[in-house]
Amino acid sequence: MRGQNKISFPSIWHEAGSITSEHIALALTGRDVATADALATAYTIKISPPLPGPYAMLLRFRSDGSNNDDSILQMYSARGSSDHYAFIGQLTVVQGQQLETGSIYFVDTITPATEDTIYDGEEANNTDVIAHYYLRTLANDRFIIVASDLDTTTVYCDVCWLYE
Repeated sequence: MRGQNKISFPSIWHEAGSITSEHIALALTGRDVATADALATAYTIKISPPLPGPYAMLLRFRSDGSNNDDSILQMYSARGSSDHYAFIGQLTVVQGQQLETGSIYFVDTITPATEDTIYDGEEANNTDVIAHYYLRTLANDRFIIVASDLDTTTVYCDVCWLYE
């Protein structure tokens, strides 16, 4: 239902991916889409909106460490396969005590730093509940997250698409 302010796909949580290994922030010479997208999946979470358009995304994170373990995530965005990724912000995510399943817990604190304010990133935190990070996509069609510091075995990311 394009053009009617309705999302034509379910606005539910989708698992975007997971990171199991640290990687330095993308180097200035390694931000072209081809180079960044070639990084091993252990280092990155790649997110693409299901349809082009003015969407926003709501992110939540999970991890398999201990309460208050934190990890630092670098976020980048790009438009098209011949573009270069632009740095849009750094998030510190802290594991809480709300169990998702097995030994995986939701992150209860997200602290942004050096955000590109045009994306209007907003965080919602509360002790031992699920933290969220809202981010406008500005019609970018690809986002990549790299963990520059990983204090748990795995960080998982879920995304929910919202009409902006």
